[in-house]
Amino acid sequence: MKTFIELFNTILTADEETSRQAAREIRKLVYSSRDGGKYKDIASIIENAPAEYIKITEDWRQENFVMAISVMYFLHNRENQPDFLFPWLFQLLQHKNGNIRHATVRMIQNELGPLTYYVRFPGKKSSFHKFSSEQAGNILTGLCANLNNLAENSWKDSYKKIKYIDKLPSGIYKSVQLILSCLEDYCIDITSPMEIESKEEILAHRKELEQELVDMLKETDPTSPRLRRGKEQFTLQDVKDAIFHEEDNDDMMKVVAMFDRGGDASELSYVLELVTDAWNYFPHEVLGGISPAEKLLEHQSQSPLYECPECKLGYREKKWAKACEAWCKEHHSCNLEITAHAEK
Repeated sequence: MKTFIELFNTILTADEETSRQAAREIRKLVYSSRDGGKYKDIASIIENAPAEYIKITEDWRQENFVMAISVMYFLHNRENQPDFLFPWLFQLLQHKNGNIRHATVRMIQNELGPLTYYVRFPGKKSSFHKFSSEQAGNILTGLCANLNNLAENSWKDSYKKIKYIDKLPSGIYKSVQLILSCLEDYCIDITSPMEIESKEEILAHRKELEQELVDMLKETDPTSPRLRRGKEQFTLQDVKDAIFHEEDNDDMMKVVAMFDRGGDASELSYVLELVTDAWNYFPHEVLGGISPAEKLLEHQSQSPLYECPECKLGYREKKWAKACEAWCKEHHSCNLEITAHAEK
């Protein structure tokens, strides 16, 4: 039997049929080989995947390569940096090839369990991953923001008449919804961190955040070299400007640094929570001058519904569709408290 390196060489250099067969052989080798040394080869291949992929010009070879990577992706050795391939995966998520998008969805979903561990099991440490709850929260915040941006850019008016995710046509928007749906299964609070009912509610919360930020900035040490910009201390407008002109996920940590007083972990946790709220409720230039909360409000009126298979009622949140299904199956009737959350 060939090695992983030999099979990937075939995928990258052979003719279409031979390349396809080699991609299929990867699965067999992953689950049949007892050679402990294979994991080093797998980790190296996965880590170098973006660099190899960019050299591929044929669509069919790109598909074979990504499909092969997705089969063994769970064996990467970057458990403490679960987003190490996210930039590449977001690129693949926008590919015109449906098989590539589907493989990408599986790879991103592979990371959602570990990333939401700290939310599903508050106060408990994972014995498998060493990244902190703050790191996981930052990754999830960036993931949700990027997914919502991608959903906005791939939205089509024709989707308005489609109520359920599985009825959506194959495309980028459906792939994004499948990831968000999986994330919701793990932790509803992550996919819907903001309970939003109206534009007025967003503006009111933004006002509250502004006051909290001003109060927090007053407590920072103006003599600290890390907090000085010339002779001035950071202001609320500095925070707003940094968020408005953000270009990547690391920019949020620049805002966090404005509040760094060298405090303990509990203080840092509070700062992260405050900055995350500000990031979600303050305007971003990349979102057309509105906040992620306002963008989410737009999506709430456009997103497909989750259906109770028993009574066929549709819900915006999967938890209510599941609760309705469980009640209907057990009692052969509907619960008014549950159906109150159904879309009319």
